[in-house]
Amino acid sequence: MNTVLYIRKHHGDAARCELLWGEPLEVLAAPGGTVLVFGPGAIVAYVLHARRRRHVYVFRTLEVSDPLAASVPGVRPRVQLLVDLVSAGRMRLVRGLFAYLARTGRAPSDLPDSFFVRVSAALSGRLPQHKVLVALLHASLEPPRTCANGREARMDRERAAGRSWASMSATEAWLAASAADQGRR
Repeated sequence: MNTVLYIRKHHGDAARCELLWGEPLEVLAAPGGTVLVFGPGAIVAYVLHARRRRHVYVFRTLEVSDPLAASVPGVRPRVQLLVDLVSAGRMRLVRGLFAYLARTGRAPSDLPDSFFVRVSAALSGRLPQHKVLVALLHASLEPPRTCANGREARMDRERAAGRSWASMSATEAWLAASAADQGRR
């Protein structure tokens, strides 16, 4: 199923849209703007400028209509929303992310949804931002490990990173990670 994105041009106080990333199948002229048609599974990033606020939306188009999927302004039908940020600074970071992916030859549509969810968390200020992009890409592209159980794989990763958190509670682990991040800054 195809997804349609209506890119409006600026008309007075009306909202204006700008495509940051996306490879449309078709580009159609419409009154007051352009209609872009995307195929299923495509990653699309666009900015909605409205009343001094900027929303950055990154979403994946769906193969079938899902009434529980996210409704994004200017997009029909509903999509799987991966990133929703509000600020000019974060818009620049998302623009830089897609420029980096293009420079390194990585197709955003080939990256898993979990990559974009982690990017959203990092850009929302919930994770430290030093070397985040490379770490996120590395985590998304490394093959999954096969172990007897998930705990064994987690412990192997912790040992490789030089830390042993097995005896810590979740709160203690979070405090230790926060202290380590403060020490790196």
